[in-house]
Amino acid sequence: MSLRWKLTLALAVIAALGTGVVGLLSYQSTQSRLMTEIDRSLVNATNGFLDRRGGGRGDRPGSFDNLRLSIPERPLGIEQFVVQLVEPSGDVVAATEGVDLPVTEDVIALVGGDGAPWLSTERADDGSEYRLRSFATPIGVVRVGRDLAETQNVLDDLRTRAVLLSTLVAMVAAVVGWLIALRVTSRLRRLSIAAENVAATGRLTLDAPVTGRDEAGRLGRSFSEMLAALSRSKEQQQRLVEDAGHELRTPLTSLRTNLDVLKRHPAMDDAMRTQILADIDRDTAELSSLVEEVVAVAADRHTTELPEPVRLADAVERVADKARRRTTRDIVVTSDDSIAMVRPALLERAISNLLDNALKFDVSDVPVEVTVHRGTITVADRGPGIPVADLAHVFDRFHRSVEARTMPGSGLGLSIVAEVAATHDGTVFARNRTGGGAEVGLTLPNVG
Repeated sequence: MSLRWKLTLALAVIAALGTGVVGLLSYQSTQSRLMTEIDRSLVNATNGFLDRRGGGRGDRPGSFDNLRLSIPERPLGIEQFVVQLVEPSGDVVAATEGVDLPVTEDVIALVGGDGAPWLSTERADDGSEYRLRSFATPIGVVRVGRDLAETQNVLDDLRTRAVLLSTLVAMVAAVVGWLIALRVTSRLRRLSIAAENVAATGRLTLDAPVTGRDEAGRLGRSFSEMLAALSRSKEQQQRLVEDAGHELRTPLTSLRTNLDVLKRHPAMDDAMRTQILADIDRDTAELSSLVEEVVAVAADRHTTELPEPVRLADAVERVADKARRRTTRDIVVTSDDSIAMVRPALLERAISNLLDNALKFDVSDVPVEVTVHRGTITVADRGPGIPVADLAHVFDRFHRSVEARTMPGSGLGLSIVAEVAATHDGTVFARNRTGGGAEVGLTLPNVG
C-alpha cells in the first residue's frame, strides 16, 4: 500500500472512530437520561396513586376495593401510563385494556409482602416494551408502567443519525486525507524520482524539486545539500587522483630509466652503479611517501571521529615529543590554555605535517619553535624561507617550489593542513620570518 493510501485510510479510520465514540457516548447518555426521566415519572405517579388510596399501608383497605373492580383504560389522568393489579394468588384481576403484561416470579414474590417498590422493563404479549414500577398493596401488587415505544424511536433515530454522521465524517476525512496525502506525497514522489535518477546516471548536479518550510521541504533541502557535498567530494577525489597520477609519473619514469640502464649496461663501473642505485632508492622513497600521503588524505576525509574540546597545548606537545624522538631535533613549545572543538586525530596530523615541513627545510641547529596563542598554532623555522611567488600556493595540493623539488616530499603535507583547518572552520597562513626562515600555521575557532 502506498503512503498516500495509508494516510487516507488512517485519517478516515481516526475520524470514524472519533465520531463513533462520540456517537456511542451520546447514545448511552441520552438513553440513561430518558430512562431516568421515565423512572422519575413512574415514581411520582405511583406515589400520588398511593397517597390518594391511603399510602398503601393498609390503614384504609377499603380504598383499594374499586381498583379490584375495574381499571380505567387510561388511568391516573395521564394516558401514557398503564396499570395492572395482581392478586395474592398471582392472577391478574384488573389491567389497562389492550395491555397484557406477563407476571414474573419476582411479581408473585411481592404479592402480599412488604418489599419495597422496584423497577423493571417488561415486554408485553404484543411485543411492546414497558417500564414498570411494582409495589405491594393490601389487595395485591399494583404495577404502573409506561410504554417505551417513543423512547425507543428517539434512541433508534439517534443511533441512525450517529451511524450516518460517522460515515459522512469518515468520507469527508478520507477526501481531505487524500488531498493532503496527494500534496505531501507528490513532493516526496518527485524527490524519489530525483534520487532514482541520481542512482541510475551517477549525476550529482541535480537539484531536489522540493520546496517549502515543512518536513518535506527540509528533506528536499537536505537532499540538495547532500548531493552538493557528494559532488564536491567526487570532484576532490577526481582531482586527487589526477594530481597523484601526474606526480607518480616522474618517479616512475626515473625508475624505468634507471632500471633500463642497469639492464643495458651490466658491466658498468661501480661508481655509476652506486649512483643509479641511489637514484632508485630516492625514487622508491618518494613513491612510498606519495602513496602514504594519498592514503592519509583519503582516510582523513572519511574519518568518523567526532569533534571534542581539546587543549591545543597538549596536542602540540604530544606531536612535538614524537618528532623529537624521531629526529633528535630540539623543538620548543610555547603555549597558552587555548581550547578548541576539534577532531583530535586530524589536528595532530596537521601539527605533525607542519613540524615535518619545518624540519625538512631547517637544517640548522637552532630549535624549531611552536607557538600556541588564542587558537593559533604557529611553527617557525630558520630555513631558507618561502619564495614570494610561492607564498600564495604553499597550501595547494602537490605544489613544490623549484628549490624544493630536489628534496623528499610529496607536496601533500601542507594541503592536508589546509583541509584540516577548513574542516574545523579555521584558516591557514604562511609568511617569511623576520631574520630568515618561515612561519606556517593554522588558526582554529577558540572556544576557551
